[in-house]
Amino acid sequence: MAAACNINFIEMTLLAKSFFTFLLLITVASCNTITFTPRSKKNIQKEKPSPVLLDKIIAFREEFKSWPFSREEMTAKGGSYRSVFDGFPYMTIRFKVIDNNTMTFYFSEHRKDVQNFRETQKIDLNSYGGEVKFYKEKENFIWKIKMY
Repeated sequence: MAAACNINFIEMTLLAKSFFTFLLLITVASCNTITFTPRSKKNIQKEKPSPVLLDKIIAFREEFKSWPFSREEMTAKGGSYRSVFDGFPYMTIRFKVIDNNTMTFYFSEHRKDVQNFRETQKIDLNSYGGEVKFYKEKENFIWKIKMY
């Protein structure tokens, strides 16, 4: 009985070594296509969308009684809405309207991340992006930012 336990233990040890060797190979191979750039809280704070933009989205909702469905719809409504997107560092944005009082604004593909990808051809797992939830509390619209 003791011999059978030793064989099972040896087999399990070899299986575990094989598994960890496989994980090591995957990790080494992925280093050619994936990076992880540490981001400080200060850097993340600087890359958040401007409160002016977020307040303009609320102003759009209050003026036109509906949330914008796209950047194009919002910028087509006037110069004040167009100007808040000047210098906006995110290339991809999406508006997800849930109901008349709730909307989520997603943003990703920061210009720095896109430039870094062009130079290195590596995907950054810690790229800038996030979401802003808009909702009505009592009589006022409020927004909350969550960075990924």
